[in-house]
Amino acid sequence: MTWFFPSRGFLGQRSSQFHPGTSPDLQSLVGLLLRRQDRRRQLLQIHAQLIAHQVFDQSPAPWRSLLKAYSHGPYPQEALHLFRQVRRHLADDTFAFAFTLKACAGLGWPRAGAQLHGLVVRKGFEFHTYVHTTLANMYVVCGCLVEARNAFDEMPVKNAVSWNVMITGFAAWGEVMYARLLFEQMPCRNVVSWTGLIDGYTRACLYGEAVALFYHMMAEGISPSEITVLALVPAISHLGGILMGEMLHGYCEKKGLVSDVRVANSLIDLYAKIGSIRNSLKVFNEMLDRRNLVSWTSIISGFAMHGLSIEAVELFADMRRAGIRPNRITFLSVINACSHGGLVEHGLEFFRIMVYDYNMDPEVKHFGCIIDMLGRAGRLCEAEQIIEELPMEVNAVVWRILLGCCSKYGEVEMGERAIKKILELERGSGGDFTVLSNMLHELGRFDDAEHARNLVDERKAVKLSGLAFVR
Repeated sequence: MTWFFPSRGFLGQRSSQFHPGTSPDLQSLVGLLLRRQDRRRQLLQIHAQLIAHQVFDQSPAPWRSLLKAYSHGPYPQEALHLFRQVRRHLADDTFAFAFTLKACAGLGWPRAGAQLHGLVVRKGFEFHTYVHTTLANMYVVCGCLVEARNAFDEMPVKNAVSWNVMITGFAAWGEVMYARLLFEQMPCRNVVSWTGLIDGYTRACLYGEAVALFYHMMAEGISPSEITVLALVPAISHLGGILMGEMLHGYCEKKGLVSDVRVANSLIDLYAKIGSIRNSLKVFNEMLDRRNLVSWTSIISGFAMHGLSIEAVELFADMRRAGIRPNRITFLSVINACSHGGLVEHGLEFFRIMVYDYNMDPEVKHFGCIIDMLGRAGRLCEAEQIIEELPMEVNAVVWRILLGCCSKYGEVEMGERAIKKILELERGSGGDFTVLSNMLHELGRFDDAEHARNLVDERKAVKLSGLAFVR
């Protein structure tokens, strides 16, 4: 970036001495820093004005405010540029080091962070809890877990923030065993500690452990926050426990957490996934004017998931009348609903609206949904033509969708073409040849069916082991 630094000669020609803190203009500018952290242009303008006031040689406070604003904004690299420029003013400022380390974390630059680590040691701040906690966080965020553990172990005094940085960070990286070890060692756990570990278990697909930890948290008298609920919901949805979902919903209503739009949206999605679309609609209806795009998309997706295609289409129309602009996920949900409900013309119209009315470029998922919809309706030639004319590289999943539809309607020749395309993209799975074999068998082509099954071994295709749920 270009900095608005005046020349040395200009800085040397001061007509009057400026005393920081006495100028209302300066106080206003510093206040603006705190309100314009996400607006780069305004920050640069404020930066230039502060330099014009010639205050930087008088006090480190304006530098510190500017550095904080940059490190918390969307352009953290500018905090590093600024730190290099003003090290002589902030050489012994712990806040400056913390803000700059935060910028390194935001950028994912561990090498720059390691250089700052060396400077921290040189300046004698290696045992400063605030700086060292920010240092450990930088290493964790950047995925340097060994360095993070070393930095944490070297801390002579650890506060709650230090422990939480390590627990939540390691849990997020899937190191739930070490995160749990730290959790058990933490002198005084709080809601952040519990939430971080619950989220880690959920991310690691250890859903039962996540729910058990939540119950343990409640038994300890720790009140869950909105973030705790958001971390727990995916675990319950994967376990499929309607009773657990209703209990969590009841708790959220009792504590007022359901007033948070994120919690309400997660409950809509949760109920849909555990088989209670009625409860999803109940939560959605109770949101009234708090509904946002996620709310509408979640309920439309829920109806599509339950095969309620007409209701999903009607909700989509209601959303547009409410002035909510759909995104690609919303369109994918409503087209998927049309696919499962046989509403082919509606689905094609929604696809047209997405492309031409909202100027959205469709992704492979949208084309896959259109192909599935046409294939289910028996319009296989149209589906194959669309695949051939796609303006993007097609993956094997799209061809498998067509293959499944060919199986349904006995289109062997098209199915063979689909398998050929699949084999060009990847080695293929045994399931693909099994589908083709079954199609040939149904048409009485028994020799060809046997040959298709033999291809599984000849091509060393992947065969999934069978699973038995009944002992």
